[in-house]
Amino acid sequence: MSFIEIKNAKYSYNEGTASEVRAVNDISLNIEEGEFVALVGHNGSGKSTIAKLLNGLVLPQQGTVSVNGMLTADKRNLFDIRKTLGVVFQNPDNQMVATIIEDDIAFGPENIGVLPDDIRQRVDWALKSVGMYDYRGGTPFRLSGGQKQRVAIAGVLALKPRVMVLDESTSMLDPVGRNEVMRVVETLNKKEKMTVIMITHFMEEALLADRIVVLDKGKILLEGGREIFEHREAIERAGLDIPIVMKVRDKLAQMGMEISRDIKDADALVEELCR
Repeated sequence: MSFIEIKNAKYSYNEGTASEVRAVNDISLNIEEGEFVALVGHNGSGKSTIAKLLNGLVLPQQGTVSVNGMLTADKRNLFDIRKTLGVVFQNPDNQMVATIIEDDIAFGPENIGVLPDDIRQRVDWALKSVGMYDYRGGTPFRLSGGQKQRVAIAGVLALKPRVMVLDESTSMLDPVGRNEVMRVVETLNKKEKMTVIMITHFMEEALLADRIVVLDKGKILLEGGREIFEHREAIERAGLDIPIVMKVRDKLAQMGMEISRDIKDADALVEELCR
């Protein structure tokens, strides 16, 4: 059994009415512990609905969703599921409840009954993990967008989840802020062995994942590694773009340069060119 299993899941908003919208349409998807999976798709493709299905904010109207063997449809499981799987949403301001950063990080552990000494350790560990420990006594409302999102991630980390879902968590950030957050996410996955599910429409971010799942109209259109971007027509029909670094790589290859196809970012392309 996979750590996360979605089996033939369907979910519609305004079900049974004239304005019904099928957001998730018979999706099946397995995710193993320790994987880094990117879910990509145009607006309305079903990405954010899948995030809500995973932590039980909404329940599948057909099919099943389970996390570590626990079905989300069983209300008795929801507390344990939400301790296991943490979600970081798009707007960090919506996730902050305290005026002091370390108090905000402590809020989650306090609410699940963690002992005070353990809370102190968790808060310090979470803030150090995202590079925000030196800001612990300050107010979150004076931080940059990237810093706020790192604090939001720390708030989820303090719950010690085994899975982190990032639901368009970089969409409101500038390129510097996005890079800050993505460095943290890669570290959590590679060094802390945390399972990461990243929902994004930035194709450059998707290149960092082990597996990419392309969604279109509530269905899985493509699934695989970076090679899925070879299906250019299908990607573009889904309203998505090919990562710029891959476009540059292909153009250089057309000019006669022997460029590795295993390029995931601009730094790797520069190293390849120097080689």
